[in-house]
Amino acid sequence: MRLAVRGEPPCDVRLARAAVREALKPFGLAADARVALAFVDDAEMRRLNARHRGKDRTTDVLSFGQRLPAGAKGADAAAALSRDVDGALDVGDILVSAKVAARQAKRRGHPLAREVAFLAAHGALHLLGFEDDTRAGYREMLGLGEDAVRRAAGH
Repeated sequence: MRLAVRGEPPCDVRLARAAVREALKPFGLAADARVALAFVDDAEMRRLNARHRGKDRTTDVLSFGQRLPAGAKGADAAAALSRDVDGALDVGDILVSAKVAARQAKRRGHPLAREVAFLAAHGALHLLGFEDDTRAGYREMLGLGEDAVRRAAGH
């Protein structure tokens, strides 16, 4: 998988890159799949959150990917991804607010690189149809995201 980083990362992104790969690895994405990890400011995150989710406030992470079949997630979602006319498999974009990530890392008492890695893994899971809008979905995504960061960190 190719992972492009855009914007100004607030920290070293090696752990975030590894966490995205670990989060997606179990679901059989093609080796040439492409994902973008972008860092945006709060104003841009708020604008995007309002436009796409109807929530006029900033947030920590947003994901923009391909339209998936209803209920598809994980391996089923990966299998449903389509290639563009040039044959590229663009899975999607993960946007992280550097400022929100920094506030959350401080509040949670862990390094910023760890928070960014978790948010990146969380966003990657959204690209494969995982949702956190129910209690069960939130717990599932929390566990998968934490596991991806642990594996990425070598623990």
